[in-house]
Amino acid sequence: MRVRTRPALALTSAVASVLVSLVLPATPARADDIRADSWHVKALELAELHKITQGEGVVVAVVDTGVDATHPDLRDNVLPGVDLFDDGSRGRVDRQGHGTGMASLIAGHGHGPGGGDGVLGVAPRAKILPVTVQGERSSVIAPSAVAAGIQWAIDAGADIINVSLSSSHHLDLDRAVERAYQKGVVVVAGVGNRSDVVIGNPARHPGAVAVNGTTRTDTVSREAALPAEEVDIAAPGEDLIQAIPGRRYATATGSSGAAAIVSGALALIKARYPDLTAYQMFQRLLETSRDVGDKGKDLDHGWGVLDLRRALTGEPDGRAGHTPAAKDPVQDPDLAGARSVAGPGAEETLFVVLLWVGFLVIAAGAVATVLVLRRRAAPEGR
Repeated sequence: MRVRTRPALALTSAVASVLVSLVLPATPARADDIRADSWHVKALELAELHKITQGEGVVVAVVDTGVDATHPDLRDNVLPGVDLFDDGSRGRVDRQGHGTGMASLIAGHGHGPGGGDGVLGVAPRAKILPVTVQGERSSVIAPSAVAAGIQWAIDAGADIINVSLSSSHHLDLDRAVERAYQKGVVVVAGVGNRSDVVIGNPARHPGAVAVNGTTRTDTVSREAALPAEEVDIAAPGEDLIQAIPGRRYATATGSSGAAAIVSGALALIKARYPDLTAYQMFQRLLETSRDVGDKGKDLDHGWGVLDLRRALTGEPDGRAGHTPAAKDPVQDPDLAGARSVAGPGAEETLFVVLLWVGFLVIAAGAVATVLVLRRRAAPEGR
């Protein structure tokens, strides 16, 4: 994820296996420049669509580094949550800035006259439930911590769970995503960034919405995306202005932000259609997207680019109805069991095979070397 701070912010890696690099601006931006520079706000037609709904009554859990509840663009929108490593903070302190950024893209309401300054989130009247899964002394987020955070968010009443993190395969994480799906709670996850090479979890799980990032022209971002068959949808992910602790702002590029925007979109869908199941939420989100890549599902855009207007006012067109991610566990009871014991994916399997092949080659070479040395050492005439 590429981050440019407004003003400068020292920031280390926000997620496991993802390097955060900094590009610092020459001069800080003023807070009231933020809205004008937030290109995704216009692209998603937020001003118009907020006349339909703003996410009232919906709770979005942000499983991340914590959320700064004092930021003026988030004030009164952050519920008491949980910090897996500090009982006192209730998730309302951000250790790295990443979680606050995601929360602002989801439910920022701006500040100043009419809320016209600062960050406007996709669902400004949704509530953020912060779930801190990173310890104070470590930049690494364990998959078991992410799993525990998802489980806690389910029990705490979250409607949507945003996981803008990329982790390795872990059985507890698979089980947590499956339980969320069974409970009608949708997990949204960033696919990863180009530098990651391999898609991580929970985006790989068929019960999660896997999101890639796009540019202003709906093309897949060179940095904020990772081609993969698991991709479900794409959304703005490049040069997104977001809030960070200390009443400040940053411009960031990454699938993390794209996932947050999709979580906000699902909050609006949930507010407008409160009785939808998790399957129907998948269906409405994916089957109203704009098919801008190869016809049908492709590795970059999944089923298409987020079309928020159609998601709120149109009807699903049925194109994603037979994908594993969109299967309803009520209609397909065997799917839940299969998912809950899902083993390593194709990449892990290939790695194990190559590891064994390498071991056998080395072993064979060692045996051959020993035989040659013995022959050379044998006395003549034998």
